Amino acid sequence: MSGYIGNIPTPQATQTRDTFTATAGQTSFATSGYTPSFLDVFLNGVHLVNGTDYTATNGSDVVLTSGAAAGDAVEVVAYTTFELFSGTFTGTVTANAFVGDGSALTGIQAGAGYFQGENGNTGDTTNGKGDIFRTHESTLNTNVTIASNDNSLAAGPLTVASGVTLTVSGNLSIV
Repeated sequence: MSGYIGNIPTPQATQTRDTFTATAGQTSFATSGYTPSFLDVFLNGVHLVNGTDYTATNGSDVVLTSGAAAGDAVEVVAYTTFELFSGTFTGTVTANAFVGDGSALTGIQAGAGYFQGENGNTGDTTNGKGDIFRTHESTLNTNVTIASNDNSLAAGPLTVASGVTLTVSGNLSIV
C-alpha cells in the first residue's frame, strides 16, 4: 500500500478483474480464479445475476446462460475472502446478524419461547425465554394482532396474504 501512513490495515481483501471480448455464441469464460459467490459478472457493463444469467461454481469458469454476441465485453470481478477475527468472546456479546448453522455455539439458554402466528399462540407463557434461531414462512395467512405491550420480530421479506389482517398495536421489526 504505497503512500499509506501508519500501520498497514489487516486483514486486506483484494479483487481481481478479468476482461474478455466474446466471440459469437460464446458462453464459457476461463477466469484467473475466484471463490464461488464472491464475484460480480458484467456483460457490456450490465451486472448479471448469478444462477439466472450465469453460473460460477468451479472456481475458474464463468458460464453465461445465453451465448454472448461477437464483440460483447464480459468482465468478471472476483473478491478474496478474509477473516476479521478468530478467537473467543467472553462476557455479553451483542450481534446484529449471524451467519451459519449455530452448531458450535455454546452457553445459550434454550427454551420453548412464545410465538404468535397462524398456528395460534403457543410456548412458554411463564418467562417467555426461548431458542435463538427460528425458521418461519414468508407469507402470513392468518389474522394476527400484536398487542400494545408486545415487541415482535420477523425476518423478511414478509408478505401478508390477500384478505389477511396484521394489526400492530405494539412494535414490529422486520429485518
